[in-house]
Amino acid sequence: MQRNGFTLVELVMVVAVAAILFSLATMQFRRMNTKALIEQQVRIMTGDLTQARTQALFKKKDVAVKITANALAVYSSAVVTPTPVLNRTLRYSVSTGGTTDPLIFTTRGIIDGITNASICIEPSTNEGAIDSILLSTTRIHTGKRNAGTSCDSANIVIQ
Repeated sequence: MQRNGFTLVELVMVVAVAAILFSLATMQFRRMNTKALIEQQVRIMTGDLTQARTQALFKKKDVAVKITANALAVYSSAVVTPTPVLNRTLRYSVSTGGTTDPLIFTTRGIIDGITNASICIEPSTNEGAIDSILLSTTRIHTGKRNAGTSCDSANIVIQ
């Protein structure tokens, strides 16, 4: 007897293997997507901070940046009560180390009143290659926080 086609058992096995492979690929994609979104948020925040610094330098006017758990706001002066020039809602919550006050970029392009501060994406166990921003009086760096540690500049490796 000659048979053409596949049996039901063979078809079920092929569909089961395909479903397992698809589920593994979906989990990897979600992981990669989360990692990319965390890194994107750090880059955008770094860009906003750099732009605030540049605006302070070129306009010869202090610029304030206020960072909360879920937002970043840039003000056109050192006063943070008026409407911000830029108000960005953050996808991932952040924590700050070293300061809770607004960052004031002076007309010389330095951050007034801090020597070392940091901004970190939560949770600390995220898989992003960069997940934090290190701030000093004159520099803005991106970095990776050691897993499970606090958002302190000593726990962050500059990338």
